[in-house]
Amino acid sequence: MQVHPVEVYDLLALLGMPAEWGRAEFVEFFRHAADPNPSPEVFEQMARLYQAAERAFGETPLEVAMRRVPGNTKLRATRVLRALHDPAAVPRRQLSADDRRAALAVMRVRTPVAALVSRHTRELLREYRKRGLMTTPIAEREVIDEFLAMSADEARVYAALEDYVGSTYNAAAQDKRSAVGFVMTIYRKRLASSFFALRRTLEDRLAAVQLPQAQSALFDTTRLAENAADGEDDAGDVADEDTAREREFVALQVEEQDDIEALLAQVRGLAADTKAQRLVEVLRALRAGSFRAGDGSLLPAFAQAIVFTQFTDTLDYLRDHLRSAGFTILCFSGRGGEWLQPDGSWRRVSREETKRRFKAREADVLVCTEAAAEGLNFQFCGALVNFDMPWNPMRVEQRIGRVDRLGQQFERIAIVNLLYEGTIETEVYRVLRERISLFTSVVGKLQPILSAMPTRLAEATLAPPAQREQVRSNIVSGLRREIEYAQAQAFDLYEMVDAVLDADLGPPPAYDLDTLNRLLDRPLLLPDGVEAERNGSHEVFWTEPGRARVAVTTDAEYFEDNADSLELWSPGGGAFPAAVDVEDARPLATKLDVLLG
Repeated sequence: MQVHPVEVYDLLALLGMPAEWGRAEFVEFFRHAADPNPSPEVFEQMARLYQAAERAFGETPLEVAMRRVPGNTKLRATRVLRALHDPAAVPRRQLSADDRRAALAVMRVRTPVAALVSRHTRELLREYRKRGLMTTPIAEREVIDEFLAMSADEARVYAALEDYVGSTYNAAAQDKRSAVGFVMTIYRKRLASSFFALRRTLEDRLAAVQLPQAQSALFDTTRLAENAADGEDDAGDVADEDTAREREFVALQVEEQDDIEALLAQVRGLAADTKAQRLVEVLRALRAGSFRAGDGSLLPAFAQAIVFTQFTDTLDYLRDHLRSAGFTILCFSGRGGEWLQPDGSWRRVSREETKRRFKAREADVLVCTEAAAEGLNFQFCGALVNFDMPWNPMRVEQRIGRVDRLGQQFERIAIVNLLYEGTIETEVYRVLRERISLFTSVVGKLQPILSAMPTRLAEATLAPPAQREQVRSNIVSGLRREIEYAQAQAFDLYEMVDAVLDADLGPPPAYDLDTLNRLLDRPLLLPDGVEAERNGSHEVFWTEPGRARVAVTTDAEYFEDNADSLELWSPGGGAFPAAVDVEDARPLATKLDVLLG
């Protein structure tokens, strides 16, 4: 969803819109809302739509208007609302300039969007918590950027690889550039991840280019195919594995063995990765409670941390590097979980076992690829380090979401980003952090800009060496202009939804999970023919006539750790009955009333 008004309209129309708010009227309303001083005719059109929204969804609370009038006075808010409600245009034409702007602000936040969309930001949830309306803890996110200087040898390798990528791509025939560009951008992304990942890629490419052409077409260039297989589609060009291999073969025909050998010799001559050395220092400081946030304050001591990287080669390098530094390690990637054995080998373990072992503090550090960015939640871990940064910044937000969750045990969590100075990725990242507070605020309407970043970075990567600096400069300056333009536009889905703290939160629940757990031990209260057989303290085997047995639980935390093998027994679940008394179809709540006396 690109957050354009017409896309929002198409979704909200499914829920029911006032007749006056047609698609064209919806789009026009938000187009005119961008104008701080619309004409009287346009203002009237907006007022008519506003009145239609009120008839459909209820009048604007006085408190909402008070927050938008100068001085936040009740008298002024009443005057503005009276003018907006009047069937005649005269009262609106008589509004002062300040009151007219306040009226526009009120109309912008009292549209069908506000009536049909609920928004719960972290700030709103924190306010709920302060007022005693919510007990679940919410952490403060501390994002710390570490900009690291490469060593002289690393800088030479970086420059040599950039020259190789740009020269190879621009020397390729026009009909081969798509395939060559695909491979060259992978080289560049793997370099941004780690010098070790680049080394492994170059070793594979050298082995392939040394083979006769017929054999090289069949050569298993796994490390490049990993880019497609792991869903790493940052370049904006999604390729399946077969397509990726085809492109790799085309690129092999234009790559020179001498060039690859020269690059590989430089990479092999490097000392320990500067970023990896700093990672060890960061993890030790996080564990000791000596790491400082951006404001200089000390963060709490974190016994455990999660380290994210894009590629399994980098993961393999980091796990060995961190082990040698004295850390105990767990891994999770597209290969699954991995746990170190006494003989030095790594045993594959399930997703559930990975989380269980990490939660039991059997490891200091969990090293992950993007495979862990969804489905694994670690509210018990308060520190996350991004060893590398994907070209699409929104992927980092998915990583952070593994620890920045409701119920996070730490009041403050640390998000540490490691970046090399002097790279295009860092230049772009600085603009995003400075202009839109990336990773600390809602980006809303700027998401289309962020999703386009992989294409921009690929453009910089493939530029001819002589034009590289100019292309970089154009990308950075263009990004600043686009952000300024986007921020000036009126339609922001998040801004259209007024966060009303005094909203009716609904009646208290008729029953909770603890009540349901007790119900499972009362056979007489279950539907006819149903069996609920305990399997330990957390699981129950639920069996209905004509259906396969299902493992269920009423323990939310246990379910989160074992979601692949059982079901949470609660309303909405497949095994949960809509009515428990088949004979008179009395709802489950009625039976619970009996249970509760």
